[in-house]
Amino acid sequence: MELLQAIKERRTIRKFKPDPVPKELLEKLIKNSMWAPSAMNTQPWKFYVFTGDARPGLISVAEGCLDQLDTRMDKLFDGPMRNMIRGYFKDFGGAPAIVVVVSYLPAEAVYQKASLYAACAAMQNLMLLAHEAGLGTCWMMGPLWVEADIIAYLNCPGWGLVGITPIGWPEQKPPAPPRKEENIEWRD
Repeated sequence: MELLQAIKERRTIRKFKPDPVPKELLEKLIKNSMWAPSAMNTQPWKFYVFTGDARPGLISVAEGCLDQLDTRMDKLFDGPMRNMIRGYFKDFGGAPAIVVVVSYLPAEAVYQKASLYAACAAMQNLMLLAHEAGLGTCWMMGPLWVEADIIAYLNCPGWGLVGITPIGWPEQKPPAPPRKEENIEWRD
């Protein structure tokens, strides 16, 4: 698969088959995603993988963000879509694996940003590599509302939440959403 094809064809998946993803495949995808750029090669990311009986505890903590999301969802979505999202948070679409990406947060604000941005690049790499392997993902940022709870659950003080993605074999193939107006400004 060509890179541009992966970028354009990757979709947010919210319904997964129950079939497990081999641990070796997940490990390979995560290790390859760590080839992302980072400020001064700090590689400030850490990946947590939840499978099997470890999934419900994390889901329960992440689900705590729904009350904060309601206001935003009310502005963006109709009732059925809001209900779908709330239902999705109950089991993350049935994905057999969940990956949490965190970034180390240095004391200086500018380096905190650099660390978070680098970990975001690693997260995007993971999603593209997963797509190439036939897997689906969904970069969940709603749990940022309960970041402190998730960091405490992971027992990694001094780290910031980048995102959570369920990962598994997709049971759906959503259409490409329309692109919004390009926001490019040229200055010569």
